[in-house]
Amino acid sequence: MDHDLTNPEEDPTVLEVLRRYFNKDEEANDGFDSETIGEQKRASDRLVPFALICFLTGQFLIEYLRETLAEIGIVLLLAGFALSAFALLREKKSATFERTVAADEDRQNNVSVRLVWLLAAFITAIITSLMYRQGSFSLLSGLLWITSIVSIIAAFFQPKAILKPNFKSIFVELTSKPKKLIAYLLLIIIMLVFQFGRLEQVPPEIISSQVEAFYTVDGIKNGETALWFPRNVVSEPISYYWAALVNLFRANLLNFTGLKFAFALAGLVAVFYMYKLGRRLFDEKTGYISALLLGVGFWPILQQRAVLGFGLVLPILLPAVYYLFKSLQEDDLNSLLIASVWTGLGLLTNKIFFVLVFANLLITLVYFSRNGSDKAKISLAMRIGVSLITGIVVVLPLIFVVAANPTAWFSTIISQLSFANNPTHNSPVITFLKNIVAALGLVNWSNRNGWVDGISNRAALDWVSGAFFLFGIGVTIFRDFFKKRKQAISLLLLFFLMLLPSALSLAQPMENPSISRALGAAVPVFLIAGRGFAFAIDRIWASQTESHWVKQAGIVVIFSLLIIIRNFGLINTTYVNNYEASAWNASDMAEVIRNYDTGQARNSQAYIIGFPHWVDARSVAISLNRPYTNLSILPQELSSTVDLQTAKIFLLHITDTESLGQLQSLYPGGVATIYQSVQPEKNFIIYIASQ
Repeated sequence: MDHDLTNPEEDPTVLEVLRRYFNKDEEANDGFDSETIGEQKRASDRLVPFALICFLTGQFLIEYLRETLAEIGIVLLLAGFALSAFALLREKKSATFERTVAADEDRQNNVSVRLVWLLAAFITAIITSLMYRQGSFSLLSGLLWITSIVSIIAAFFQPKAILKPNFKSIFVELTSKPKKLIAYLLLIIIMLVFQFGRLEQVPPEIISSQVEAFYTVDGIKNGETALWFPRNVVSEPISYYWAALVNLFRANLLNFTGLKFAFALAGLVAVFYMYKLGRRLFDEKTGYISALLLGVGFWPILQQRAVLGFGLVLPILLPAVYYLFKSLQEDDLNSLLIASVWTGLGLLTNKIFFVLVFANLLITLVYFSRNGSDKAKISLAMRIGVSLITGIVVVLPLIFVVAANPTAWFSTIISQLSFANNPTHNSPVITFLKNIVAALGLVNWSNRNGWVDGISNRAALDWVSGAFFLFGIGVTIFRDFFKKRKQAISLLLLFFLMLLPSALSLAQPMENPSISRALGAAVPVFLIAGRGFAFAIDRIWASQTESHWVKQAGIVVIFSLLIIIRNFGLINTTYVNNYEASAWNASDMAEVIRNYDTGQARNSQAYIIGFPHWVDARSVAISLNRPYTNLSILPQELSSTVDLQTAKIFLLHITDTESLGQLQSLYPGGVATIYQSVQPEKNFIIYIASQ
């Protein structure tokens, strides 16, 4: 608690605070005492609600009345920043900073390296590399790869006393604090509902890009192995192997819901580490709120549900960031090893993680920036060396993929950075700067994602979470920068750097800001939003009275309900409606074929006649649970179906009159009907040709 509760003096008025703020003589006096600090804090507490009101009202106007009152909303956001700065800067800078890196005498410069394990890692890595040159891997090469990772960890691992968790004491502590127990049980229930609720319906249809992911995962289940999958939106392999592994334990055949289930399961890992990271960097309350915001936020959930290769970004990024901060704050080499492994796995998951490599380096330099001793320099060099060696071992499969296919692998990056096809006439520098400005507005203003993995032309956060994020930015800049400088700088750096995969879209700036490419920014965004939420609650009702927790809990519940209800609606209504309006109704077509087969002709043959910009027949086959049945047929091939002595059902685009005429000529006794879809533009023709 940041408040001085010992001074019974009456709170100063806002006018008095203003007078003192502009009093140069008082400002020049550094000999302030605890009483002055207490007054300043209480004065700032009075301004916090006004800042929050500005942020909340501004975000509300941008969310719901953008077309008419967006300018007023922006003015209110600026006013919120001004009030935040005024309130928080009045609190004098603390004389002490957080202990971020251990003292020189405590540094682990004398690291014990086990040469036997290092040699084992080197040998297994070489053998694995020779096997990876073939472009795929086997069970043996996979085991050798894992062995090399385990060996490099064992080589640098520093023995410590392991504290076994005392589950009995944990249970006793929770049961002795029923309010805390109830809060965490509610969090778990809410997370389960949002992560796994309506998996089958959200999103409702599988489209071509998801079809590719389906066949990739199903191929892995059936024994196909590869080190990269260039036909997919994301070519890196880990996401697909994870989905295949999870679905090995599901009783049902692989389907679209099974793919979504795999990434929903991984989402729980992200929520858990968000809690741990918030608790480590700030406090338990911030960890709890940050986990809640992440767990219900439509931004990360839709990235999981879309199955486009971004579903494991946060479940891997969050542990990597958590263990990085743990290693820096505790000077813990073991945590650094774990962070390096997670980062390496991230590089095998998505190209976003190349930015994390640079972010890790910069954050490490920030934590060592004020310590120029020889021991600190040695420790820094050791950390970089250990991270580099460990990371190289983990990313061995990627290294050989890139070496064997450099042009193909880099093509997506080059196409994004290439300025040759830029539709604007600006220079690359101007385009990049404009992209940065647009990307900074991703959280609170607008994104340009399509309907598949997001909700376009709106902020990445709901209006309440967005307001707390802005307030959290104010707390980070105007308070934490003085109290926890290295931590504050690190979070701001991480936020800016993780926007770069989106901002570097120089070839197609209209695709920026992208909530998929900038997904890594969700880590600092939800942390800062949780920080703003927790800090505001503490400041609004900072009291030691018996009832103050009731007031705090009440305001937390109110804002949490607003966040939960809004995100539930965005996920299950807004997103689903946009998706249904844009995706072809493959499930309806599958249901028509299924009903015909089971109701009239068990041995019938189904066809979907090709038409420009229509449904992917593979989507219908997957929805029918017959993924390898070829339902597609071209109009010029219709005559070949006549000799097939079985009942037939043809599905045609509603405007494909030419193919309909052919069918009527080939099967004069056939019956044509129009399927009436919920979306009128998604109607299609059913032609039944019975034999």
